[in-house]
Amino acid sequence: MAATVEDLTTAEGDQAYLVLPDGPTVGGVMFLHWFDEAPTANRGQFLAEARDLAEIGVASVLPQLRFPWAIPPMDLDADIARILEERERLRRAHTILTEVAGAPIGVVGHDFGAMHGMFLLADIEVTCAVWIAPTPRWSDWFLRFWSISTDRYDYMRALQPFDPVTTVASGTFPILFQFAERDFYIAAMTSMELVAAAADRGEHRAYGADHAMDDDDVRSDRRDFLLRHLGVDQGPGSDAGGGA
Repeated sequence: MAATVEDLTTAEGDQAYLVLPDGPTVGGVMFLHWFDEAPTANRGQFLAEARDLAEIGVASVLPQLRFPWAIPPMDLDADIARILEERERLRRAHTILTEVAGAPIGVVGHDFGAMHGMFLLADIEVTCAVWIAPTPRWSDWFLRFWSISTDRYDYMRALQPFDPVTTVASGTFPILFQFAERDFYIAAMTSMELVAAAADRGEHRAYGADHAMDDDDVRSDRRDFLLRHLGVDQGPGSDAGGGA
């Protein structure tokens, strides 16, 4: 089965790729990309994987994220507003996907994409999720790499309800956590804080990779987890390729 890739811009200005099977659709996946200076740090990061899934009937939506890609963190009020705005954009992307795929739906997020995804999934129903190299708190990144005008302790306290370590506990769906053993940014103990917060819903796997997680085993495990929990016949394996 082949795939059709649609390059969407919605009335609200949201951009996304919508990848559709050229045949019956048996489920869907939302892919949320990472933050980096690499050419894969945009909605195209998981496009090869989405095409691979479309060959066995799974549709995908790959929205372009904006915060902090297009606008840097700066202060408490503005940053909370932008996290909330990103959630609204992702809700709209989820609606686009469910209109073409129905259910079941899975979500994959890498780095900031995973963090936005955890906050989104506190409000919507999905079947499973894969979180790749996230950090437990927004302030872990924002205070370290950007100049924030708000007092750091006030900032950390106010962002707590939005933090992945808080929102990851929402829902009952199974989770696959994928972390890198050579991650410059995320220590092993930091990753386990998120796994513990998910309680017995979280399956943890570590790989001999860096934060980019550009590894065939990472992609293969992710594909197998998604198809198993979406209830999709795995069919013949294929190399998804691309960065992730």
